[in-house]
Amino acid sequence: MEELMSADELDRFERRWRFTFTCFAVIFAAALFDHMLRSPHGKEAVWCYSCGAVAFVMCLFSAYKLHDAARHEGVIGGLELLGEDLSAGDSDD
Repeated sequence: MEELMSADELDRFERRWRFTFTCFAVIFAAALFDHMLRSPHGKEAVWCYSCGAVAFVMCLFSAYKLHDAARHEGVIGGLELLGEDLSAGDSDD
C-alpha cells in the first residue's frame, strides 16, 4: 500500500522529476537537432541515436512519474519531427 507523502516530500519528488525531465529533454532536443541538421554518420550517429533514444525513454518515464500529459505529448511531438523533411529542397522546386 502506498503511503501518503507530506507536502515537503511531494515537493522534493516533483522537483526531482522535473529536473530529470528537463535534463533528458535537453539531450533529446540536441540529438534531434543533430540528426535533422547535420545528418551524422559512423560513430557520431551511433552516439547521437543512442543518447537520443535513452533521453526519449527517460523523458517519457519522467512525464509518467509526474502524471503530466502535456510533457508526454511534447516528447511524442519531438519524436514526430524525425518524419519532417527540413532539407533545403531540390532545385526543381
